[in-house]
Amino acid sequence: MVTQADIQHRSRKGHGANSTKPSLYLVPALILGFILPYYFDVAGLRLGGYRIVLIIFFLPAIARWLDGSDRVRAIDILMVCFALWGGLAIFVNHGFSQWEFIGIRIIETLSPYFIARWVIRDAEAFRFLTLWLFIAVLLMLPFSIHQNYTNRSILLDFFSNFGDVYRTVQHEPRLGLYRAQGSLPHPILYGLFCSPVFALTWYVLGYDKSIFYKLPRVGLVTLAVFSSLSSGAWLSVAVQFALMMWSTVLASVKKKWNLLLYMFAGLYVFIEVFSNRSPAQMFAAYLTLKPSTAWNRIHIFNNVTDDIMRNPVFGIGLKDWTRPRWMLSSVDNFWLVLAMRNGILGFLLLLIPVILIFRDVGRAPLTGKLASYRLGYLFSLAGICIAAISVHLWDAIFCLLMFIMGAGIWFIDARDEDDSEQSEPVPGRARRIRYTRFE
Repeated sequence: MVTQADIQHRSRKGHGANSTKPSLYLVPALILGFILPYYFDVAGLRLGGYRIVLIIFFLPAIARWLDGSDRVRAIDILMVCFALWGGLAIFVNHGFSQWEFIGIRIIETLSPYFIARWVIRDAEAFRFLTLWLFIAVLLMLPFSIHQNYTNRSILLDFFSNFGDVYRTVQHEPRLGLYRAQGSLPHPILYGLFCSPVFALTWYVLGYDKSIFYKLPRVGLVTLAVFSSLSSGAWLSVAVQFALMMWSTVLASVKKKWNLLLYMFAGLYVFIEVFSNRSPAQMFAAYLTLKPSTAWNRIHIFNNVTDDIMRNPVFGIGLKDWTRPRWMLSSVDNFWLVLAMRNGILGFLLLLIPVILIFRDVGRAPLTGKLASYRLGYLFSLAGICIAAISVHLWDAIFCLLMFIMGAGIWFIDARDEDDSEQSEPVPGRARRIRYTRFE
């Protein structure tokens, strides 16, 4: 029988930096797989670099989760339920005709999450992950800037000489520039891939560094996000920056995050009561680059919500949603798509784990480096989750969200792995460590 003491002992001894080093090679393999533009079809299923990694390590990651080396958490169970319920919803709506979609969706949900639970177990592994995300952004940045001015993707053109790659997406210019997509299928996905690296670079790579070290690196990430010309990606960075400012300005206020939540709740109620538009309509109207986009998103929200209310249990699966003929089929809201495809329960089965991550990671008593890393993690997760209200997350970026969610679970017990320099007593001086919570 494995006791909690055994689990904590294994976490400190068996899953530290030395023991996880071989498995850490999964991090660059998966991140490079996310940005590799190749794909090929097998039995009607499109496979790319990241999907190959996820398929190969799906069973090992699940086995690692169940081997007793770590606590099985409520968040883990809810993630499994989310994946299975999503598969059930598609089956109810389509039968076996969509078995490929059911299978790959379960793999894309559980494999990145449990791979992260497996390999990201301490501060060193988390910094390694952040470093590789930063490297991936840097690799694509010069080609993205070139595409802003030429509307030509050098990366996609180069890789097309060796196999099938994503096509260059053609859009009308925004702000006098063409939209860059890096080596991903769409500029939205490229911008969203880069956006979580903003806060992570500042708090993780920049921990204990001067502002002259941090600003250029964060500036490069910001430039990469800007090059996508995606309002969703910009929103993600804006949310992270606002949270960083709030944390800095109100550093001495103990309940600053509770205060922020109360302020947003009050604002929501105020808009609901006194505005002639709903909060969702206000959000769509003021957080888009073009008025026509805002108008279209308001109509999408109204029509999709009607479909959800008519199909609250299993949603409509992959069926087309009800709308006027002149409206396009895309739904620019990840959370809305979840409820539409999988029903309200399918939506809640992902929303609740996200909330639990913020609660449990935020409550962990951390100090020094770990507290800084936690800020970077929670701010980056908040940025992408809030941006998902205005864009849909699919393919590699959906998997990136699952990976980021799993990559922060270790913070919950990280108080047992505090900085060694802080845990050693100073001769002749009483040792006082002020642990902080995210509150």
